[in-house]
Amino acid sequence: MSKLSNKLITVNGGKYIVLGTVSVGSGFSTDQLKNMWALADTVLKNGDLFYVCMKVIDAEFEMVK
Repeated sequence: MSKLSNKLITVNGGKYIVLGTVSVGSGFSTDQLKNMWALADTVLKNGDLFYVCMKVIDAEFEMVK
């Protein structure tokens, strides 16, 4: 398994884990790509690649004793 830092991208202040990449020319729609990856909720495009991603939820918590 590759390092998480290789799969983590930041776009407009949001963080995403890249689950896979697909050529834009593959003919798949973004909805089809999200359905192909169980954890995917976002598909980003850069150049001729779609990046199938899962948005990272930034949560704060307080320890309770």
